[in-house]
Amino acid sequence: MDDRVNQMDFNFSADDLLEFPRDLGEEGWFQFHSEKKAAFQRIENKFGIVLNRRVRLRLRGCDEEFEGRLLLDSLVLPPPAAETVQLRLGRLTFENTDIDDFQTLD
Repeated sequence: MDDRVNQMDFNFSADDLLEFPRDLGEEGWFQFHSEKKAAFQRIENKFGIVLNRRVRLRLRGCDEEFEGRLLLDSLVLPPPAAETVQLRLGRLTFENTDIDDFQTLD
């Protein structure tokens, strides 16, 4: 037999498993989820809004109040230099600067 180490001779103790993710796809999913959450937080802070939560809001020049889950109108995030962001509440689309007043409901 030659001097090379047989793969079966490696020490695969339980402690060594903690150094590697068990499922690389799962690790990638958690990283994606974490980055997505951080991006939404930056948008909320920059534009003074809350996303993916139920709100009641009034738009400038409109006496009617609208209720629903406030969402980004596009899956593409606004560039860092953006002054406004396009939002959606049900079928209604508008920019963050159109919001006169809002309150969260949940």
